[in-house]
Amino acid sequence: MAIPSYRRGEKRRSSRVTLAVPIRVDGENIAGDKFIVSTTTQVLSQYGCLVHLEEDVIIDQTLVLMNEHTRQSVQARIVSTRRHRNGHKYVGVEFISPAENFWRLTFVKPGARSLKRIYGASDA
Repeated sequence: MAIPSYRRGEKRRSSRVTLAVPIRVDGENIAGDKFIVSTTTQVLSQYGCLVHLEEDVIIDQTLVLMNEHTRQSVQARIVSTRRHRNGHKYVGVEFISPAENFWRLTFVKPGARSLKRIYGASDA
């Protein structure tokens, strides 16, 4: 018997990578107070990320993310908020404009097969 999948109909635009990248987040909380927070990403995609953020924010709000490694900044909008079992808050954001090299990673297309080495093949 097959186990039902709740992600079956979900189509991703790019692959996701679990990677902690230090970033700075600039924005306003729901009270209108400006904040600048240093945090790390949890999951990355070509189009955004999931980030640990304890500020009270709302969906569709705009933030500015700065990659602490490259000092490159990009505007992003909040697409999801959630609280984890451990009590921490996480925010999903997507880039407002394409930022294809913001993470300095190459993402494989969803559904692409990973490259596999054929053992026994000549390395010559």
